[in-house]
Amino acid sequence: MSDALSKLNELGLSIKRPTMDVGELPRDITMLASEQLGEKFTILTAWADYAATQLAVAQVEERAAQKKLEYLENRLLVQRMGAAAKGDRITLVKAQIAIDQDVRDLELDYEEKYAYRKLVEMMLSNYERDIALVSREMTRRSNDLRSTRKEWSL
Repeated sequence: MSDALSKLNELGLSIKRPTMDVGELPRDITMLASEQLGEKFTILTAWADYAATQLAVAQVEERAAQKKLEYLENRLLVQRMGAAAKGDRITLVKAQIAIDQDVRDLELDYEEKYAYRKLVEMMLSNYERDIALVSREMTRRSNDLRSTRKEWSL
């Protein structure tokens, strides 16, 4: 479990993955019954909430990984450079640091967290677009119903 999730759990704020399957929207959303449309809206909202939370956790973890990497690089730079900071020497030391196994390990960790964050961002964006589509259909139906009622009341 990540440090961020552990901290949330300590505060009594557990993050639960929605139990219902998000599924896919049908090609023609107008074919869904109103109850199905409402259910789809609820499911998509639950998954968007979950994805937003996962995104926040991913951003925190990505930042922490970046800071660890920067700290190690800077520490190694200071250790290897000492007081002598001159052109070619700096380039050589930076190259040596770049191939240090601990630096490489932290770079890999950072890149994995970055990739995860990007994927979660994409999923959240997809859920938000689907929610907007379902919401527009619900609004259209509501407006159609009001229109029909006005016509019959004349």
